[in-house]
Amino acid sequence: MKHKCIYCGIDKDLSESDIIPDALTNARVLNKNVCRIKHNNRFSDMFESEVIEALGFITNELDIKSSKGKKYAAYDAAITIEGVDYNLKLHGDNEIFNGKVLKSSDNTHMISSYDRALKIAKGESKVEMLDVNMIEIEKKVRINNGIFFEISMYRMLSKIAFEWYCAKNDVSDHYNEFDDIVGFITTGNGINPVSIVQEEALYEMIDQEVNLGSHTLIAFEKHGGEVDVLISLFGLLMYRVVVTKKRPNNCNNNFLYTELRTDSSRKEIIHQSMEEAELKFAQNFAPENFISAGVVNGVTLMAPKNISPVSDMVLYPILFNVVQYLSSVNEDAMEPNPKINKIFLERLKNITQASTLQKKSIKRFVNETFYDGHERIVLNPYTSNKKAIVMFYAVYLIGISKEEILDDKILQKILKEGLTCSANGDFIVDDDTENRLKSIMMKNENYSEILEIGAAKVMNWKN
Repeated sequence: MKHKCIYCGIDKDLSESDIIPDALTNARVLNKNVCRIKHNNRFSDMFESEVIEALGFITNELDIKSSKGKKYAAYDAAITIEGVDYNLKLHGDNEIFNGKVLKSSDNTHMISSYDRALKIAKGESKVEMLDVNMIEIEKKVRINNGIFFEISMYRMLSKIAFEWYCAKNDVSDHYNEFDDIVGFITTGNGINPVSIVQEEALYEMIDQEVNLGSHTLIAFEKHGGEVDVLISLFGLLMYRVVVTKKRPNNCNNNFLYTELRTDSSRKEIIHQSMEEAELKFAQNFAPENFISAGVVNGVTLMAPKNISPVSDMVLYPILFNVVQYLSSVNEDAMEPNPKINKIFLERLKNITQASTLQKKSIKRFVNETFYDGHERIVLNPYTSNKKAIVMFYAVYLIGISKEEILDDKILQKILKEGLTCSANGDFIVDDDTENRLKSIMMKNENYSEILEIGAAKVMNWKN
């Protein structure tokens, strides 16, 4: 069969389209049936780049970086140092004092290394020494939450839903049933197929089984043939996208689930229908799928033979409930409102106050903090940076452990023994928790040396 572009049907110069822009995910997912120029490359200029730039702080916090660049996304921040404001563009927290000359917003103050400050000020009388380990620092980041309700976001979400659904159904041509969503993606005109889920219970259901910061996609077919795709973007907001009002006859997979995690791993479920998924779920608990595991106190214990992983079995009922609700009820919003704003802010707070304690994020922190020639680490008791303190504490735990060589299993063992984590490894901290972790480290007079030992172990982790 000849492959053609799913947007326009041409069969020449096809390319691999990143269904979710590469800069927004560490787990790439591709559609190979998109023409290279008109319906792949141009989408970046049309709407994707605007979204990517606006979400720089979010991707930075989640350690998501484009495979095409060396640095994490930049974001604008207002830093207050000893009561003076400085406006900076950062790729990470350690760039605040890392060789920069900082000019205050009102151009009355400047911060730099002592030697450089002397040259700029042309005299010691105008230079004041600051201990960066003791000064009070406050960082403020303005999140462009408006981007979550912009036409560029809705076009990008429509593209994601359309290309993902087509990829899961091996669609390799343009079908008229997709004309509405294709028109909206390519021109921004027509009826907007995207709405915002505002039922908090649905967010809570998905949270039970989804890692912090993941992208989640769920496809389901409603009565009458309409196909909807639910997209949870970073776990911040959930959008419903109407891919088609009438499903093409050859699109057979219509109960779909994909989770794309920040650590590059993923989870997928593919069924032709919800009824098929329900049947599979029920079959796993049929008597013939169990064998006797022995008798204890007169009770026969039964163990499963070959069934799906337990995590999938927990996920299935959640998906059934979410899809059943969305198939019968549509109370979505088309624009922001107090209810949606509350959901967004609470979930944004979870992301910015949490660290996904995984190899990738810890190695990034160590490489940026314990670089060659760095000064001795002295924790600042007057500065609040929850993510950094959790990372320092993770390195501290690695440093005091007797393990000399790290692997993923050993890392999780060290962290779980030293931290109270949720089931999926997220460690969410409030002010009291941050102060407690900082206090534990600072009570040990050798904590700086222990941090160096922990950092060396992380740096030597080759695999």
